[in-house]
Amino acid sequence: MREFNPYEAEMKQAEETLPVVLPFVPLPSAETMPEEFAYSTMLALRTQQEILEMTLNPNDEHYEAELRAKSAMAAAQINAQLKADEQRLKRQIAAVSYYAELKAALAAFHAKKD
Repeated sequence: MREFNPYEAEMKQAEETLPVVLPFVPLPSAETMPEEFAYSTMLALRTQQEILEMTLNPNDEHYEAELRAKSAMAAAQINAQLKADEQRLKRQIAAVSYYAELKAALAAFHAKKD
């Protein structure tokens, strides 16, 4: 005779909703790391574009979450662009500084020569 378990229905429902255990996936090797990183970056960019291109409906029950996601993605994109522009500007300033130093050194050389 089987004993009555008052929680049997709840346990069965919990089994159906528990996350599935996924098999272990090893990390990529050092040789393939750049390709793996580039692939992940492309996936992230595609997801970011999808979020930014979403049309928001204020009557949708998920409107606030979608708005937060869209705002976060926009802020992250602007921040990334600002950092990229800052690095580009720093390289230009360094190049200009190098040419100014080279010009001054050439002028000094010619002044000594004459």
